[in-house]
Amino acid sequence: MASWTVYCGVAVIGIFLLRKLYLRFAYTASDHRFQLKPKNVSISQEKIDVAKAYEITPLVDFDWRAKEPLKFRNFKPKYHLTMGISNLSLSELIEMDRNYVSRMKLRKQIIEEHHDTVIQASPASRPALNELYTWLTGSYLPTRFPSMFTLSPTHLLNLVTSESLPLQPPTDPIHTFELLGKNIDDDFLLLLPSSDGDQYELKGFITCFPSGFNTKEKFGMTLRDIHTPVPGYKEKLGRSMDRFFERLEVGRVVQRSNWAITTHGRLFAASGTHLYEGEEPEPEDIDTFLRCERQLLHRLPKSKALVFSFKTYLYPLSDIKNEGLGEDLAQAIDGLKEGSVPAMHFYKRGVVWGEAVKAYLRAE
Repeated sequence: MASWTVYCGVAVIGIFLLRKLYLRFAYTASDHRFQLKPKNVSISQEKIDVAKAYEITPLVDFDWRAKEPLKFRNFKPKYHLTMGISNLSLSELIEMDRNYVSRMKLRKQIIEEHHDTVIQASPASRPALNELYTWLTGSYLPTRFPSMFTLSPTHLLNLVTSESLPLQPPTDPIHTFELLGKNIDDDFLLLLPSSDGDQYELKGFITCFPSGFNTKEKFGMTLRDIHTPVPGYKEKLGRSMDRFFERLEVGRVVQRSNWAITTHGRLFAASGTHLYEGEEPEPEDIDTFLRCERQLLHRLPKSKALVFSFKTYLYPLSDIKNEGLGEDLAQAIDGLKEGSVPAMHFYKRGVVWGEAVKAYLRAE
């Protein structure tokens, strides 16, 4: 009996190690299942060592309970519509902090109450989604956050919530998105080449914390069409954005952040954050927050699909004021009308909250 137990133990360990080797190989391989037409592809693999990029650095002894949320204070005196990106390592793809448990509870509630609004997936998205899911559950999460996630031969165990995620992706991509949405405090959108190879289209998403837009209404749209309502996007950013998306290399992760003022503290906000031409603002009671998104973009190595992800942060305006940044934010609010896209002030609903927020920020 003892020898049989030892044999089983060795076998299980062997299976586990083989799976780790498989995952490592799978994400350094090259498989062109989805890509733009050759005339549009300009992706160089020479600048980045993909195998090295996928060597995730563990956060040993990481205590999520003690980790403060990141602070984004990226408002400037004048607003200029730019990409504003910086490079990150793949190890930095996901941030965990002390809000993890409360955020997971909220995300589960939102998925239950607004399921079709926050999750959509086309059949075409399944290979890319499976690739993302397999890497996150089988490699990234247990390697980066060993104090929060651990592997068994067939499942990923969430040590914080006691949930168990199968390493084999579900057959239904909707269920796959559900598992990601209930265990990671980031929203994910999958972008695949359009049929004509000229654009990327939104083919699948989990967005529990949309900021003023209904992602379901954007489902299937091209990147260009998704951004049509954004003032100045077509003239100032559209072409450079298209080129950048085409050329983004596997192994490279880029980050940007944005900011907005919201008149409520709801993380799920599928409407009400923007004003569009012809709309009239309605009077409302406001409870204002600074809302920022940590946005990241990277390309999957096998499918070549693009993954756009974001984590949402809400900061009471009292925090900004207590940090001595009240005047800076007040100037930035005025700067929405003075930068490269003056219409951004109206689009961000500055006509609703602008004067009241500035008065509060400047009050002694």
